[in-house]
Parts: sequence; C-alpha cells; structure tokens
Amino acid sequence: MPRDAVKAPIAALRQQLADEILRLVNDFPTVISADLLCIDERRMADLRHGRAHRFSVERLIRMLAQIDRRVDLTVVNTGAPILRWLPILRDRKRNFRPE
Repeated sequence: MPRDAVKAPIAALRQQLADEILRLVNDFPTVISADLLCIDERRMADLRHGRAHRFSVERLIRMLAQIDRRVDLTVVNTGAPILRWLPILRDRKRNFRPE
C-alpha cells in the first residue's frame, strides 16, 4: 500500500478533530481560546489558519479533553466481505479430519 494512502485517513482524522475544536472555541478571542486549550496564541493561530498538520492527533485529542470533550474511535471493515469469513475458514481447516 502506498505511503500516501496510509497518511490520508490520518490527515482526515486530524482535520476532523481540528474542525471540532474550532467549532467549539470559534466565538472566543484567540487569547481566551488558547488559554482554554492550554496552548499559546501562536498555536491557536495555526489552528485558525487551517494548519492542522502541525498538530499530532494525540495533541488534538488532549485539547478536546481540556474542554471536556471525549473522542471515540470506531473501526469499520471497508474491505471485501470475504475477510469476515477468514476466521471461520481457518477453524474449519484446523478441525478437518480426512476419512
């Protein structure tokens, strides 16, 4: 799998987290927003100017926790349905007794 294909979902997650932070603190001045999130004003400016790539996913989650928000992560199978049958097939193979 190409490296860019692996980075794309992380970048999307990072942007989603940054968008949620901005939605929650957008009505406050930069100084107050930065104080609420425990970051300095320059970092708040990075967020407001769309530079979410400068933050780690972990840091964004910690910032949300700072303002009493919890982040839940859900894993969804986007592959072929056959992948769901692999454990069943593996068990059948282990338990197979030739006559």
